[in-house]
Amino acid sequence: MIISNYNFSESQILDIVVDITSGQYLWVLQANNLKKLSASNPLQTYFDIDTTQTLIKGFLYSTYLYVAMDDSTLIGKRFYIDNPITVYTNFTKPVGINEAPVDVVVGTLGVFFLIPGNLSGTNAKIVKMSVAGIYDLTIDLPTVTNAKSITMDNLNNLWVVTSGNPSEYIRIWLDGTWQFQKFS
Repeated sequence: MIISNYNFSESQILDIVVDITSGQYLWVLQANNLKKLSASNPLQTYFDIDTTQTLIKGFLYSTYLYVAMDDSTLIGKRFYIDNPITVYTNFTKPVGINEAPVDVVVGTLGVFFLIPGNLSGTNAKIVKMSVAGIYDLTIDLPTVTNAKSITMDNLNNLWVVTSGNPSEYIRIWLDGTWQFQKFS
């Protein structure tokens, strides 16, 4: 009897983003690889980019794909969808952020990376940056931990979901300063 061990981590798909800006494409994020594929024929690859960073989540906004990543110096990256190999912007991880983001969302107010607050003694945070990758501020969410996902509604409210027990959802909005309200 032969027993074989296989490492499936290289082909594990972590996220998929639909791109209908100038055709029908799929952006497939794997641990250390980003692919742009045809949505009608996923075997047709337009771009295949290997990275040293671990890609986590993607979000398409305008003509750019924004990616949250696990890296010692970067929190994310912005790829131009028509030429992601040479046209990209690095988003440097701000001082004091010790965890990798778990999600990213982009809107008219900027780019928001969700930091989960999974480490002992830490809260969830949202790192706000400009679409050009310039750090703006960190929104601390006291008493919120185990953040899992972030989205934005048409009023620019941010919504965060936690994976705790009980699970909570949190509304975050700008009213002169950043405010938040928890629901469970």
